[in-house]
This record gives sequence, structure tokens and C-alpha cells, in this order.
Amino acid sequence: MNESRRILKKIFIAIVYLAVFTGVGTGAYFLFRPTPVPVIIPPTIYPVEIIWSQTFFAGTNLYSAAAKIKNPNTNFGASNFSYTFYLYDADGILLATPTGGSFIWPGESKYIIFGGIDLKKAPVKTLFQLGEPTWREVKDFKGVALALSNVDYGKGQVGSGKSFEINFRANNNTPYDLTKVNISSVVFDENNSPIAAASTLLENLKSKEDRPAGISWFSPFSGTPNNIDLTISTNLWETPELLSQ
Repeated sequence: MNESRRILKKIFIAIVYLAVFTGVGTGAYFLFRPTPVPVIIPPTIYPVEIIWSQTFFAGTNLYSAAAKIKNPNTNFGASNFSYTFYLYDADGILLATPTGGSFIWPGESKYIIFGGIDLKKAPVKTLFQLGEPTWREVKDFKGVALALSNVDYGKGQVGSGKSFEINFRANNNTPYDLTKVNISSVVFDENNSPIAAASTLLENLKSKEDRPAGISWFSPFSGTPNNIDLTISTNLWETPELLSQ
């Protein structure tokens, strides 16, 4: 009987020691364990979509290249990106590679237009390529208070030398003076196919200013104009106050 008690006592003591050491070890683990580093998942940013690209006749040996693009990201815009047009003739020979830079708002669809391209041969194929955009996060973007009004278009007045013209007023309804405001225009035929494109730059458009402006063509283009698409934009990141409106 005494032998049984001794064995039970030893087992009990062993259990007590095991419980103590287990508790101490567990406490030490939770006390000294390294703080887990949170895993930050970067946001998904989708590439800018290229809707179409095309070259248009603008005069003797002169052409303009245009592309329509769309930013599918509603919380990210690009403060700048480079672009290149590749213009080919009927034999697939590269004629020119005009390059430039631009920007795009969150969720914006816009035109990139490069005018005054001097070519001896007519391009028949146009490819458009964007460089890597500089993405900027813009949460809850609600747009910018820029507008176009009194839009009128048609043949130029007799004696003006203009084959086609678009007249409008550019309205800066923001509280800020804007150094550069871009106006882009694309002319469409009855099949809604683009047949001409041009752009203009308004400088120093003051806050609340309502400025008359226009875009003109001095050589006729193929196709019959049926409607136009006119857009107005400015680089948000050149006037950061616009982002906090």
C-alpha cells in the first residue's frame, strides 16, 4: 500500500512540475514572441485602355495623330506618362514616331492628339503606345468644375480660309487660376467614325473666367461631319488644391 502511495505521489509531483513548466514556457512565449508584421496588400491598378488610334489628313503633307484612351481605375490617376505614335505606310514602313506626354484623371476617358506631323507619304496604319504612368491615389474623386458652353461647329465663314471650325466658351468654375487647360476635339461622320482631330491649349484661365475659344481646320478632310466630341481637362497635380475640393 505504501509503495502505491509513493508511486501516486511521484506521479502527482511530476504532473505539478509539468504544469508549472508548461505555464512558464507558455507565458514566456507570449511575453517575448516577436510582434507579427502586418501583410500589406498593394492595391490593384489596371493599365490604361487604348480604345482606338488613327491618323488624319490636316493639310498638304500635314497629318494629326489621335488616340482615345480610358483609365479604368476610379481611385488612381496618372500625373504624367509618355506616349508614342507609330505611323506606317501601305508597305508597312515606319514613317514617323511622334512622342509626347500627358496625364489622366481617375476614371477619365480622353483623347491624345498630336498635330502638325510633316510627312511626304500618307500613313495608313497607326499604333499607339503608352509609357509607364506615374500613378497617384485620389480617393473619392468628384471631377473638376471645368465646362464648355455655347458650342457651335460647321464650315468656316467665306473668306476666313477655314474649312471647318468649332467655336465654344471655356468655363473655369473652380476657385483657382489654372496655368494650362487642354481642349481636344474629334469630328465624326454619320457612321460615328472619327474623320478629323485637333486640340488647343488655353493658358492662364482665371478662376470664374468664361473665355471664348475655337479650333479650326484650314484644309478639307474626307467624310461629312455629323457630330463632334469636345473635351476639357487640366493636370490635377499642377494645381494640387483641386484634389481637396
